[in-house]
Amino acid sequence: MSSSGDALASLEFFPWSRHFEVGIEEIDEQHQTLVKIVNRLVWHAVSDVPQSRCDQILDELLSYANYHFTAEERIWKAALGGAAIARNHHDSHQMFFAQIQTFRSSDQPRGQIMSDLFDFLARWLAFHILESDRRMAMTVKAVERGASLDEARKQVDDQLGGRGGELISALLEVYSKLSSSTAQLMRENLTRE
Repeated sequence: MSSSGDALASLEFFPWSRHFEVGIEEIDEQHQTLVKIVNRLVWHAVSDVPQSRCDQILDELLSYANYHFTAEERIWKAALGGAAIARNHHDSHQMFFAQIQTFRSSDQPRGQIMSDLFDFLARWLAFHILESDRRMAMTVKAVERGASLDEARKQVDDQLGGRGGELISALLEVYSKLSSSTAQLMRENLTRE
């Protein structure tokens, strides 16, 4: 591979950072694996490999997401029981699968489907990790320290509320634009090669 090819291979559609860690090691490791699969999916899609290869990686992503969601829900249920917050989190996981199915069954041109899929994945990963899972992990830790569920939720709301919500929204927009620009840069570099 040429030096520009090496540089291209080092580009990440969704760059991982330790700032994405939620503080539960099992979940943090699984998030990193999800990000690696998404990065590989984008790399293959912009490399113009056969659609069947991208479909295989997307199947791998869905399979791993199912594994990850099951692990998360086990952790949430152990600490929070059948609380509404845990049920709502489960529902958000099911919506992820429904949205991917919508992309897969679309009759739009392949390029448009992949672009929409990548935008969805970038926004979903950022929100899922930075807001949803971080909120759940903080709530679980507060309950494990002895707080009631209501007290834990209030503590977490106080910690993440206010400007925190604005920051999450800004980060979602930044990650979406960064990811889109990275995918375009990867396409352009491959075309030049």
